[in-house]
Amino acid sequence: MKTSTRNLAIVAGCIVVLGGVAAVLLTTGDKQDTSSSETSASTIELVSKTSQDIVSMSVKNKKGGYTLVPVEKSDTASSAASGTAAEITYLVKELGGVPINSAAASQVVQNGFSLVATKNLGIVSDLGEFGLKDPQATVEVAFKDGSTYNYKIGNPSATDSSAYYMCGENSDNVYIVSIDSGILESRTYFVSKTVMAVTSSSGVNDFTKITLSGTNFPQPVTVEKSGTESVITSPVSAPTDTEKLSAVESALTDLTADSVEAVNPDAAALKNYGLDAPFAIADFTVNKESYRLLVGAKKDSSYYVKLDKVDAVYLVKAESLDAWVSADAFALRSKDILKPDITAVKSLSVTAGGTALTFAVARTKDETKSTQDKTEYAYAVTGTGGKKLNYEKNYTAYFQQATEIQLLEAADAAPAGTPELKLEYTYFDKSGTDTAAFYRTGDRLYTAVVNGAVYGIVTQDDVQKILTGAKTLQDGE
Repeated sequence: MKTSTRNLAIVAGCIVVLGGVAAVLLTTGDKQDTSSSETSASTIELVSKTSQDIVSMSVKNKKGGYTLVPVEKSDTASSAASGTAAEITYLVKELGGVPINSAAASQVVQNGFSLVATKNLGIVSDLGEFGLKDPQATVEVAFKDGSTYNYKIGNPSATDSSAYYMCGENSDNVYIVSIDSGILESRTYFVSKTVMAVTSSSGVNDFTKITLSGTNFPQPVTVEKSGTESVITSPVSAPTDTEKLSAVESALTDLTADSVEAVNPDAAALKNYGLDAPFAIADFTVNKESYRLLVGAKKDSSYYVKLDKVDAVYLVKAESLDAWVSADAFALRSKDILKPDITAVKSLSVTAGGTALTFAVARTKDETKSTQDKTEYAYAVTGTGGKKLNYEKNYTAYFQQATEIQLLEAADAAPAGTPELKLEYTYFDKSGTDTAAFYRTGDRLYTAVVNGAVYGIVTQDDVQKILTGAKTLQDGE
């Protein structure tokens, strides 16, 4: 592909400048006798205009066509006051509001109106030999002064496959030119492949709600912000796995497609891409803006994707979406049962077989460590019957063991009967009790129920460690 960089470099270094003469040749079809043998020139500028002069650039090619029109991006008044030209970007008229790659559009326009020839072949007897009777592209550039610059692009040059034969709309004079490959592409070439690029001034994207649904989610999963933390609110109430949730948020805010499959798709096209009944849907609010991302059918190792209110269908690699498309409530939740801060817990009771062991914690202000801004405490613990125990060594080790038990798998059914193990926590600075109960529900498996809600499955080994550890702690070991 010959980009604007190459053409601009050629323009800057041009030795032969035909200017208006060349433009006349291109637009009037002047057929004055010129040697048919190949004529060499270092560079030949075929038109003398600037981007400020352009009204539109229309292209028709084998893949369809499009019209590029300029849009002044910067403030016109401030530009005029400073004496600088307003920055110009371009939109594709036929694409409506679909986001486009402005750099690609600018390159095509720049190469299109400032076309530079490297050779002048002169008048030829048969344009068909150069692919100019049935051209690969016809280009019409309209300028503010009412003039036009119309030409045809034929076959790749016989001497340089990266360059093409070209002639004016009504001319038999043929040139060899470098073009931007976008001139030969369809309008979808200009659609930006950036599906999502969410950023914030703080550098941290603030998600307040995420709901995952679609055919791959029999039960929609909702994550909401609560204070400074994010928690799962449906189909269960549970804290989230911070690492897994972070991966989901990254996948939702930074997404680039491999290709653009369709623009302005109708209902039949959406059905063909599986977007009439999406495989996965992400509705989310981040930085106070709401989005809906649809994932349709799978094609090889990619999915068809559409962002709501953007009339384009993209093909995105599955690996860029798997963090949330393949997730479920269990995958996104923390696998901890109950994990309070040990310094906040006033008592821990362990009940099994009708017997309860209670470990009561007392705290006193540590005058040597406390400051005006922060109070530090010294802690002591007693077991059942007021037996003094070692807080630093024995209690903290057992507390860690009890609170690090992890879920093995999800569970929905509420267990029946009496729990074989129950843990109860009370706190220094808040009222109420948190309870984790464990019911035998399978071979070496227990169902964990936290504050009355079914949490999931844990192993018998974990339950047994808590039971054995409680007895060991009570014995002062």
